[in-house]
Amino acid sequence: MEPRTLEDARAYLQAVADELNATRELDPLEGYRLLTDIGKQLPEITDRDRTEANFVHGCISNVYVAAHREGARIGFTGSSDAHVVRGYLAVLVRAFSGLACADLAQGTRGMLERFVQDTQLRATLTPNRANAFGNIYQLMVEHATAVG
Repeated sequence: MEPRTLEDARAYLQAVADELNATRELDPLEGYRLLTDIGKQLPEITDRDRTEANFVHGCISNVYVAAHREGARIGFTGSSDAHVVRGYLAVLVRAFSGLACADLAQGTRGMLERFVQDTQLRATLTPNRANAFGNIYQLMVEHATAVG
């Protein structure tokens, strides 16, 4: 796992927000296509990691987020059977994998709230899909706190 900093995570989330906004200006459906493409890059979890502890509750789709620790750092893999949710899951996995557990648990909420605001996530997703995004993030923080 490549070590990452909070600034790396912030810059990645901003780059994704900028790209999503630019594609949506051309065609609102392009944003969903972009997320689907990002989701294809998601590192898949193993069957062994499809556990209750890794299951994201409160989602309509089946979503799992597994955490793997290397020293003080944490990495993630995941799965979702919904393409758009899988895209957002991939964004979170890419943004936060490689962070120190303490940085993820204590230093990412503000940058994630900015991402949600900048991408107008709540306006572009159904309420259940928007809640899934928050629930995925919350499970990642719980994993970081449990292993950190």
